[in-house]
Amino acid sequence: MLQSSRNSLGQTLRDVNEAIDAGQASTIGDSLLGIVSVLADNAQLRRVAADAATSHEQKRGLLTALLSGRVDAAALEITIGAAGRHWARAQDFVTAIEVAGVTAVAADAQSAGQLGQVEEELFRFTRLIEADHELGWAFGSVAGPESRRSLVSDLLGGRVTAFTMKLAQQAAAHPRGLRVTETLDNYSSVLAARQQRSVADVVVAQPLTPQQQERLARALSASYGRELVLNVQVDPDVIGGVRVQVGDEVINSTIAERLADARRQLAG
Repeated sequence: MLQSSRNSLGQTLRDVNEAIDAGQASTIGDSLLGIVSVLADNAQLRRVAADAATSHEQKRGLLTALLSGRVDAAALEITIGAAGRHWARAQDFVTAIEVAGVTAVAADAQSAGQLGQVEEELFRFTRLIEADHELGWAFGSVAGPESRRSLVSDLLGGRVTAFTMKLAQQAAAHPRGLRVTETLDNYSSVLAARQQRSVADVVVAQPLTPQQQERLARALSASYGRELVLNVQVDPDVIGGVRVQVGDEVINSTIAERLADARRQLAG
């Protein structure tokens, strides 16, 4: 996102957190994700809602006419408020509503004492899709949203919390141009942020033992001044060492990268 969209996203998240603090997390989360589904299926609506040339009152009238009575009133006001802000792209506006919705679901799960479990279940489901090419193909196919929701239900029904099911079905039904696994990873970052934590993407040549993961998590958390959740992936191409990415910051101490640096220096 460009800075203008990031600023608008921050304001939208402040709105949703105020509503969450008022005790409306469950209905707001469901409604905001429902609004994302409507926007994802209607290119003209999302363009008008994010268009700076359209007045805020016109946007309010349009969104109210389409959504009033179908979604929670607080969620509708959050969406109308977001529509009145500046967005570099229409998709940034939809992303903000989506992040707000996932934040509300995360808050609801947190109140139920299940946020950590939801994070773990969502992470495992993401890795399952990545490891199974047929599943990846199925979720990337041209099948409609309801077919993809049904597939998630078949895979996870009775095995995960209702919060995990809700988020997994939303990601599968409306990935909005991303791979389903990318959308799920984005959701995981929102869940982690709800607990004032961050996700550290870690790439290593060989699987880490639980003790190694714990030591690495402690070291990174101490370095960044906040608790980090490790998302560990194994890639033999890194040869040795570790690559860590937290947000936009990358720490690369892999042998492959050192060799590449050496080759660049020799070529120069």
